[in-house]
Amino acid sequence: MSSTPTSTSPLLFHTPRDSPNYTVWISALSNISIQYNLSVIAVCLLIMDPSTNDDVTVDALYPRADIYDQWLRSSVFAGAIVGQAVMGGLGDILGRGKAMILTNAFTFLGALLCAVASWGSSEDVYGALIGYRFLMGVGIGGKYPLASTIRAEATSSSEHRATEVAKGFFWQTPGVIAPYLLGWILVAAFGSEKNGTEFKLVTELQFRILFGVGAVPSGIVILLTYLQFRGKERERVGSENPVKVALNHPELWRKLAGTGGCWFLYDFVYYGTALNQTSIINSVFGGEDGIYDNCWRNVVVASMGIPGVVVAILQLEGLGAKRLMSWGFALVGVSSVLLCLSFKYFPDDDWLNFGFFCLLLFAVNWGCNVATYVLPIDTFPSEVRSSFYGLSAALGKVGAFLGGYFFGPISKGGGGYSTVYGVCAGLSLVGIAFSGAYIEPFNRNTLWKGKDEEEDGKRGDDDDDVKEVKRELISSI
Repeated sequence: MSSTPTSTSPLLFHTPRDSPNYTVWISALSNISIQYNLSVIAVCLLIMDPSTNDDVTVDALYPRADIYDQWLRSSVFAGAIVGQAVMGGLGDILGRGKAMILTNAFTFLGALLCAVASWGSSEDVYGALIGYRFLMGVGIGGKYPLASTIRAEATSSSEHRATEVAKGFFWQTPGVIAPYLLGWILVAAFGSEKNGTEFKLVTELQFRILFGVGAVPSGIVILLTYLQFRGKERERVGSENPVKVALNHPELWRKLAGTGGCWFLYDFVYYGTALNQTSIINSVFGGEDGIYDNCWRNVVVASMGIPGVVVAILQLEGLGAKRLMSWGFALVGVSSVLLCLSFKYFPDDDWLNFGFFCLLLFAVNWGCNVATYVLPIDTFPSEVRSSFYGLSAALGKVGAFLGGYFFGPISKGGGGYSTVYGVCAGLSLVGIAFSGAYIEPFNRNTLWKGKDEEEDGKRGDDDDDVKEVKRELISSI
């Protein structure tokens, strides 16, 4: 019997070649949706209670304690952990299309509920938002393995598969910028001074519009996915399932330690920074300028990520994902050290701190950002790709949850953001070591490319471990 599955293997769920190819749009809109819905909470919380970030005296419409801040920023990641683990598995069991429609339904419903079903006292509103964002997080989490897998399996050339997946990932950066840009437009349209209990209707409209817009990309993706897979997706037959495959192949778990462990370390730094970006900007410039200035500054800062992602995509095939990951951790580490020292020894030099913070934003959007997203595609065989991609991303979101939850408390513990980025610098060193030990080729020079690493980043499904998995799967049919 052949050692590799054929295109008619019942265990494969490749995107149908003869269907209209909407996968570019599915991938792009999914990634916009991911980051828009993760990041929008920072803008909404600023509008709902600007007194927590500004020195401006305002009678907030929904005043809140610090504990609400931590849970509002982190609950979505708890949901994402569940979504990545569960929806990734469903992608291998039910098929990519059905799982993609389901996961986007969770995101659509969660965003819509945040906009229209959060009323009452401050405690009632924030309590409801925590629950709704957990629900939305389940959908967001599922988009990671499913959007990338759908796009990869619709790419005809395995040689350029990682690059095509990375191109879809690019749209996460505009997704980060979008809520700040929309918030800036809304504040400018209604008047920057109109906030708080005195302008209840305006304040309600602003943050509810911001939440509601997050449902739009998911609604479009549901339609496109239905059109892409309508009547054409193969259904699973046979006795094997992703859990059994994983238990029978321990080598897959070492690979998971590399893809998921690096994602954990990276997401702690990335999302800890992203979800506390407004607070960090205020610590640089002071908090007396209000919501309007806060929004445009965050648009400028978030835009620093665009060149980082573009450069990483252009370098992906040349460097390979492993080296890109390692150098990414190195640049994040250097940027964190500079920001740590700047906050500690030059706290009043606004533009120096701002410059180093922009450098950090470039760094976290460069190497690790792209490498963590594409590595699982080329690391795991198609039969369990969605499941193990989901587990890798879930480990990342554990780091994101911890970063979103602990960045604030650590910064208020005495050392400020200098301490926070000292911790981030240390984690970056761990990331370099981890990527060297647990990303293929294992235990090889991470930063400098040798002869045995020339094919790094182009391994696809044809390495020995993957062939062995496929042989056993086919023999069981």
